[in-house]
Amino acid sequence: MINQEFNEIICQRIAALRKSKKITLEKLAYQSGISKGGLSEIERNMKEPRAYTILRICNGLGITMDEFFNFQELKNFSETI
Repeated sequence: MINQEFNEIICQRIAALRKSKKITLEKLAYQSGISKGGLSEIERNMKEPRAYTILRICNGLGITMDEFFNFQELKNFSETI
């Protein structure tokens, strides 16, 4: 259950960052080298992203892993476990 909650937070983060940067799903897929369908499944929490996939998404978004993981919802979650 905790793993599922963590994945949901991470998947929502990916979608939120993409939308805040006004990048389409297709463009992020191209920039990160991940298929559009795979990225869509990740954003909808249907597929668990692995660390390397998150790194590729960060590269596609033009951010670091530190920036990706530095957000309040994740901090709140880590305090509950």
